[in-house]
Amino acid sequence: MVRPRPGQGTGDGANGAPFPGALDCGLGGGFQLTEAQFSKLASLVYRLCGIHLGEGKRELLRARLAKRLRATGCHDVQQYIERLEGDRSGHELVCFLDVITTNKTDFFREPKHFEFLVDEILPRLDKLCHGNEPLRIWSAACSTGEEPYTLAMVLMEHRPLWERRGAGILASDLSTKVLEQAQNGVYAQDRVADIPRPLLTKYFQRGTNRWAGYVRVRPELRKMIQYRRLNLMDNFDFDKPFHVIFCRNVMIYFDKPTQERLVEKFRACLVPGGYLMVGHSESLTGIHHRLAFARPAVYRRQD
Repeated sequence: MVRPRPGQGTGDGANGAPFPGALDCGLGGGFQLTEAQFSKLASLVYRLCGIHLGEGKRELLRARLAKRLRATGCHDVQQYIERLEGDRSGHELVCFLDVITTNKTDFFREPKHFEFLVDEILPRLDKLCHGNEPLRIWSAACSTGEEPYTLAMVLMEHRPLWERRGAGILASDLSTKVLEQAQNGVYAQDRVADIPRPLLTKYFQRGTNRWAGYVRVRPELRKMIQYRRLNLMDNFDFDKPFHVIFCRNVMIYFDKPTQERLVEKFRACLVPGGYLMVGHSESLTGIHHRLAFARPAVYRRQD
């Protein structure tokens, strides 16, 4: 069985982990973000994507706003807020959420989840999947694609366990920017440095000429994954439930009422016996939910 080493990064997953990393001052501090403006924008972020921005994030929000002021030609924050409020198409709202959320993850991050998939789930698909239905996995905060491509590699390495019925991966994220990168499947070589060499050679193509220093995920992996922009705060409208949902290192940025609502929505999207994987730094302890504890960071729908 393949047990890859975990990635070395410490950043947080997608659907909008706010502001890890260094301060990007954008316009160099040439505008002000008042307390009232911060409160208004923070309320908008919470309403749209469930992320709570405390007062300590005010300067970071101001720095990130600089990018959108520059892109839209707005002279100050108030003018930009008015632009957001008048955005009937929703395009600027999407751009706003893109710049205030940072998506950072790694291939084979938190590998015990992938080991659990191989050791406990794949050998028991006849019990988990009804009849001959295909295995359905959802990477619910896929960022730039490292998690769904890791899932695809793990599945391909254990193909006899699911090939008869088939398997598919849905990868979603709030950010259109990271979804575009994920679909392209192109990564700098340092981003794939911790993938075991045999898997790197097998599933990635080395770039040449102007793409020297980059690799691209091979087509057989890319075709296993369907990408979709999805806000975890919206109602889910899937045609069929999932057997496994990965939503890791996201809920730590939500308050407890938002966590409870989201976990209940995930439960409703799982088949009976289906699994929800959360980040190892996360726990559902302390919130009301109807999932059964399977092992640390793994929960199961029993009914």
